[in-house]
Amino acid sequence: MPLLGQLARWSFRHCRSVLGAVAGLVVLLAALALSVGGEWSNGGYTAEGTAAQRAESAARQFGAGTPDLVLYIRTVQPVDSPEAAAQGRRLTQLAAARPAVGAAVSYWNTGRDLLRSDDRRGALLLVDLEGDESRAAHTARALVPALRAAAAPGLDLAVSGPAWVNVTATEEAERDLVRSELFVLPVTFLVLVLSFRSFSATLVPAAIGATAALGALAVLAVATRLLPISVFAVNLSCALGFGLAVDYALFALARYQEERARGLDAEQAVGRAMSTTGRTVVFCALTMAWCMAGLLVFPLGLIRSLSIASLIVVGFCAIGTLFLLPALVAALGGRLDGTRPQRRGLWRRGSGDLSVSPAWRRVAVAVTARPWVWGTAGAMLLIGLTLPVAGLRPALTDESILPSTAEARTAAAAVRADFSFAPERELTVVLAQADAASQAAELDAYARTLATLPGAARVSTAVGEYARGRQVAEGRTGADPRTGTLVTVFSADPVQSSGTASLVAAVRATPTPGLGPALVTGKAAHLADTRQAVTDALPWWTGLTLCAVFIMLLLFTRSPLVALKAAVLGALSIGAALGLMVLLFQRLQVLGPPATGGASVLEITMPLLAAALAFGLCVDYEVFLVSRMAEQWRRTRQNTTAIVFGIEHTGRLFTAAALVVAVSMGALVLSRISLLVVLGATMAAIVLIDATVVRGVLVPAFMQLAGRANWWSPTTSGRAAATAPPAPAEAPNR
Repeated sequence: MPLLGQLARWSFRHCRSVLGAVAGLVVLLAALALSVGGEWSNGGYTAEGTAAQRAESAARQFGAGTPDLVLYIRTVQPVDSPEAAAQGRRLTQLAAARPAVGAAVSYWNTGRDLLRSDDRRGALLLVDLEGDESRAAHTARALVPALRAAAAPGLDLAVSGPAWVNVTATEEAERDLVRSELFVLPVTFLVLVLSFRSFSATLVPAAIGATAALGALAVLAVATRLLPISVFAVNLSCALGFGLAVDYALFALARYQEERARGLDAEQAVGRAMSTTGRTVVFCALTMAWCMAGLLVFPLGLIRSLSIASLIVVGFCAIGTLFLLPALVAALGGRLDGTRPQRRGLWRRGSGDLSVSPAWRRVAVAVTARPWVWGTAGAMLLIGLTLPVAGLRPALTDESILPSTAEARTAAAAVRADFSFAPERELTVVLAQADAASQAAELDAYARTLATLPGAARVSTAVGEYARGRQVAEGRTGADPRTGTLVTVFSADPVQSSGTASLVAAVRATPTPGLGPALVTGKAAHLADTRQAVTDALPWWTGLTLCAVFIMLLLFTRSPLVALKAAVLGALSIGAALGLMVLLFQRLQVLGPPATGGASVLEITMPLLAAALAFGLCVDYEVFLVSRMAEQWRRTRQNTTAIVFGIEHTGRLFTAAALVVAVSMGALVLSRISLLVVLGATMAAIVLIDATVVRGVLVPAFMQLAGRANWWSPTTSGRAAATAPPAPAEAPNR
C-alpha cells in the first residue's frame, strides 16, 4: 500500500505535530471521560427476547419476578416472636417504600413457610428492583446500606442476589484493573527490553500500547452514556489493547530496523516498513475486528458489550501503529537502529538483528526436512487439546464468580444450607388467563401433575402446597381481583444441573387443562433459553467468521490454499483454546468446586469470547508470517527458501509478541473475578501454543507438503517474478 508509506513519511516529517496532537487527543478524551464518568454495567449474561424473559416480565406484574436482592435476616429470637415480626415487617415496608423498588416480599408480610429458615431464626426478604441490570445495581448500592442502618441491633443482614453480585463484581473488577496493570507494565517492559536489547526501541511499542489502552478506555467511558458497557470491558480493553498494540508496533519496528540495515535513510526506511508491514497491520486489524464483530450475532448483552469494546481497542491499536510509530521513530532518531554509537554493557548489541533468529531457522530447516513427522505431531497435539470440548457444560453467571469471602457468595451459601427450598431453585409458572378462585379444581389437578415430575421437590400455588403428587398444606393467599395466577415449582437438584434442565423442559411440556398458556421463568429457565439461543446463533457466527477471514486472507495472499489453511488452523486453535478451558477450569477445577454444587461448569459467555479472541490472534500471526514468506517467494520462486526465510525472520518476533500478549492477558489471572481468571489463563496458554506449535511446526510442515501449490492463484502471472529482484538462497531448496 504506497499510501501507507506516504502517510508514514508525512508523520515522520511532522513528528512534533503528530506527537503533540496525539498527546492532546489522549488528554482530551481522558478529561471527557472523567467529566461524564463511567456508568459501567455488569449484566447481560442471559439471552434477550427469550420465552423465559417474556415470562419474567409477566411474573413481575404479580410481584413475583426473580428477586434482584435476597436479604437473609437472622434474629436472636424466633422470627415468629412479636418483636422479631415487628422488626421484619418494618424492614419490609421500608424496602418497599424506597424509590425504584418494584416489590418487597418477606416471610413477615406473606406468611410463606418457604421464606423461613429450617431453624426458625432466619427469614428472607426478597426485593424486586425496577429498570435494567445497571439501574438495579445502582439502586441496590444505595438501598442495602439504608436497610443495614435501619435494622435493629438484634437483626443480622446478609445480602445476595443478582443486583448485589453485580455491585460486588463491579467494585472488584475496578480494583483488579489496578492490580493487573501494576504487574503488566513492568513485566511487558522487561520482555521488550530483552527482545530489542535497546531501551529506546522498547519505548516505541510501550508508548503505542499505553496510548491505545488509555484512548480506548476513555472512549468506552463516554460510550457508557449511550449504551450498556460491561465493567469487564475495562479489564479486557487494557489487556487486549496493550497486547495488540505492542504486537503491531513490534513487527513494524523490526521491519524498519531491517530496512535501515539495508542502507535506507530513516525516512525511507519507515516509509518502506509501513508500505509492507503497515499493510499487514491493516489486514490483521480488519481480521480481528471482524472476528469480534461477529459476536454481535449472539443475543447476550455481555458479549455484545465486550465485542464493541474490542472493536474500539483494535481501531486504536492499528491507528496508533500507522501514525504514531513513524513520529516516534523520527523523535528518537538513530537510537532505534544503531546509527548512533552504542554504549558498552547491557545494550552493547544493537537491535538491528531483531527480526533474524538462527534458532528458529534451525527449527524451520528441521520441519521442512521431515514435514510429515512434525506436521502429524503438531496436529495430534492440537486435536488432543480439543477433545475435552465434548464435555463443555455452559452455565449462567452467579455469585460463584466472586471471591470466596465476598458477602454475596457467603450469603447465598447460607441460604442454601438453612432453607429447604432456596429461592434460586424456583421455577415460576405464569398462568395469565387462569382464575385461582373459579378454577381451583383445575389448578389443583395441574399442581398435582407438576409435583409428580422427576426433579420437582415442591409445588406452591394459591390453593395449596404439593409434594410427590399430593397436597401437603392449604393455600394461604387471599382472594386476588386480578386475572391470572402463579405456580412455583422448586427443583430438588442444583439450579444449573442437568436434572433441573430436564425439569424445565418437563414443566413447559405439561398440559394446563383449562388454565390457558403457561409461561415459565426462573434462573434454570433463563439458562435453558440462553443455551438454546447461543446454539442457534453459533452456526451463523462460525460461518460469518470463517468465510470473512478466508476472503480477507485471499485478498491479502492471493492464494486460495494459504487462505484455506489459515482458516483450518484457526479453527484448530479455537478448539484447542476451548479444550484447555474445559480441561483446566471444568475437569481439573483449578478455581475449586462451584459454589452451586454439582459438577463443575463454565460461564456460557467465556467460551464464546475466548474462541473469537483466539481465532483473531492466531490469524494475526498467520498474516505476519505469510507476508514474509510471500515476499521471499516472489524474489526466489523457491518454496522451501520462502518458508525458512519467513520463520527465520518472524520466529523471534512471534516469541516476543506472544510473551507480551500472554503477559497482558495472563495478568487477568491475578483477578479475584473467576470470569477474568478463566479468560486470561486460556488466552495466555493458547497464544504461546500458537506462536510455537502452530507457527513454528504446523504452518511450515503444511506449506512444505503443499509445495508450489501454496502460491497458485487464478490471477497469478509471471510478471511478478520477472520484476522482483533476485535474492540469494537462504535454505536448501525443494
